[in-house]
Amino acid sequence: MKEFRNNQQKSYYCTWLAQNFIAEETGEERAAVRPQFTGDQGANCARDKVNEYTVFGKDGMAENPVKQRGDLYLVLDDGWDVPFDFDPYAHKDYFGSLEVNEQRFPCAKGNPAERLKALNERTKSLGWKGIGIWVAAQSSGKDYNSPFSEADKEYWRERILWCKQAGVTYWKVDWGILEHDVAFRKFLTDTAQELYPELTIEQAICCPPVNGVTERLQRGEVGRFQDDEKISGLSKQAVSFSEVFRTYDVTPQFSVASTLDRAAYLLPYAKGYLNVEDELYLAAALGCQMGIMRSVYGKGLDDWDDSDRLKEADAALFWQRIAPPFTGGNVEISKEILADEWTFQENEFWYQPINGRTIHQGAPAAVSRNASLPEVSAGQTGAKPFVVCSLNQSGAYSVAVLPRTLNGKRAYVGGKVVCTLQRMPEQIALFGCAEGFEISWKEGKVESVTAVGLLGGNEIEIPLSKEGNRFYINAEQINKIWKTDDKSAPAVVIHVHNKIEDYK
Repeated sequence: MKEFRNNQQKSYYCTWLAQNFIAEETGEERAAVRPQFTGDQGANCARDKVNEYTVFGKDGMAENPVKQRGDLYLVLDDGWDVPFDFDPYAHKDYFGSLEVNEQRFPCAKGNPAERLKALNERTKSLGWKGIGIWVAAQSSGKDYNSPFSEADKEYWRERILWCKQAGVTYWKVDWGILEHDVAFRKFLTDTAQELYPELTIEQAICCPPVNGVTERLQRGEVGRFQDDEKISGLSKQAVSFSEVFRTYDVTPQFSVASTLDRAAYLLPYAKGYLNVEDELYLAAALGCQMGIMRSVYGKGLDDWDDSDRLKEADAALFWQRIAPPFTGGNVEISKEILADEWTFQENEFWYQPINGRTIHQGAPAAVSRNASLPEVSAGQTGAKPFVVCSLNQSGAYSVAVLPRTLNGKRAYVGGKVVCTLQRMPEQIALFGCAEGFEISWKEGKVESVTAVGLLGGNEIEIPLSKEGNRFYINAEQINKIWKTDDKSAPAVVIHVHNKIEDYK
């Protein structure tokens, strides 16, 4: 298999959460709703909300306010290639056609490749990199009991060539009859590399939205991704050949803990890029791809979907122009495990085994790539934050403090973070809320450092140590320079000035 292309931005805005929020009424009227249940296969009401009007119409999903739209694919999620009112439990075999449904998208005419091209060109005309498409892990009409076959291979070769004709370069391969068939997934990746190298196949291993073994979770044990040996084992296999591997669906309450634990487990085995979905500061600081799902449709409805933190997407994407997502590298994982906790009320979430129970999710306290693990102290709350960091191939360094879910709420818990580097970084980004960050390096020194919000604003000077290789920035200083019109957590870039010859 060919080596994957490094330093390629393969992040995207995914329509799935917006589909769940959009309720199409008569004519031009629409309202935002919170469906009672959304899941890995999704609510049927959400599936029916991807169509020409909701995507390309006035204030449609293609007009998402993210500024760096040209860096992103617009991924049309589950529903774009099936008729309206299709229930996957009753009609699962119909999924996987990869033929644009003309009921949903009347603007797409012609043969399958021409229809895909029509959507792709319309999306590009609105400033996006192009469309990405959600793909069921099965051939349309696939028998539930039939194995992956030579006929299946020809089916998928044909669809890869459709996308080549259409210029479509991203597939998000999700659930389906072959969702856990690693050989099928490897075939897709290898065949795309052979027939159409520009096509990125994002793989995933479908799993429950919480980590661990159900019976043990229900007994109150701390759930870890590695505990489910089948899912973690299949994921370990698939990530070893995937160009992009997605960490998969999680509960809103445990989005940080569950995603971080999966990322920590998978990164040492990853051949390509890891996509950590909508955990944007985790992605930016750890060099991972993003699957952005927060959107204007959910603003003000609840505290869990991050729709009131849209500027975090702009900040994360801006930083990744400086420090792109990367593959490989040395991964260090803290042995200390922090556990988040949430009590689910009856019928609070679509995944019934956790409803009415107190569930715990554990993850390493810190994860780093190409850098030493940071030292982290507890905040005034008495709890430590999760922290991730990385030294990018560009020479830039980034660190993110991530929120916890404790005591019935999700919040930043404070804490101080101390990061020690071998060499002076080119630039430094700090994400999230902490009481303070101390950054030092052993080789190289500067005369001054300044800090400014990643989205611009006033720049301030930060006191530097006498030796010119250490500084400390506190929460008060960060809050002076980070100003947004929503609830986004801070994102700050540190510029180093007047570099002096390295010393040891």
